[in-house]
Amino acid sequence: MAPSRRTRPRRVGARDDAQLAAEWDRVAADRDRLIAEGRDLSYRYILLPALLELSSPFLRPGAHIVDAGCGTGKFAAELAAEYPDNEIIGLDPSGTSVEIARTKRPQLANLAFRQETVESFAADVPPRSTDLIIANMLFQNVSSLSRVLEACVRLLASDGALVFAVPHPCFWPRYWKYEKAPWFRYDQEFWIEAPFRTSLAPDAVTTTSHTHRPLERYVDAFRAAGLNLEKLVEPYPDEGIEGEYPIAWEFPRFLVGRCRPTDAPSPRP
Repeated sequence: MAPSRRTRPRRVGARDDAQLAAEWDRVAADRDRLIAEGRDLSYRYILLPALLELSSPFLRPGAHIVDAGCGTGKFAAELAAEYPDNEIIGLDPSGTSVEIARTKRPQLANLAFRQETVESFAADVPPRSTDLIIANMLFQNVSSLSRVLEACVRLLASDGALVFAVPHPCFWPRYWKYEKAPWFRYDQEFWIEAPFRTSLAPDAVTTTSHTHRPLERYVDAFRAAGLNLEKLVEPYPDEGIEGEYPIAWEFPRFLVGRCRPTDAPSPRP
């Protein structure tokens, strides 16, 4: 039975890959519809511009790009259309999401979608064969961050980059109003089940799970995997878009960053 709008976030046990894929199978159609209807303001006006800004130095002609956790493929398809000289591969373990991507996105020669995890993909292709990995809101939805980051490092060319977005660990609990829940501790890492909704679609139809992870855990995980955190931004909407949100932006809701392999030749602007 679908939860009501009043469903509260709650702490739950760890999720495995199959459970996470099943959750996104359930919300894939709604997710695609909300993006198509323009009802996910943060996707269009916060996350995509920040991801593209950090990715731009690596969108050179001939680049091999992986959209890790591509969902229903809209971002990957837009990249493929904008950069026809680049090869774009969208990966997602949700079969429903990938089916939507394959049927609704343009059939472009430089675009492909695969139903699999980053880890399985990295095991099937030559190492150091990817110039750019984009992980938009992925890292909080994987069963093992360390395994995913190790796979990213295996994929990345020495002069490549990993660009990511995650919920801001310092402020997401405040935004979702569970920072004062008796089960919440900022300095702990644990799983939370919460209603799936956006600012302009507050009536949740189901739930998804994500990991609360303190900021230092992300930094430690990048370092342990062999990645240098080169840049970190806390994007805000401009004044015109902020007025479209039902709740004012008192604090950043997302973190967007860029990592490079530790053997990368030099920082990029």
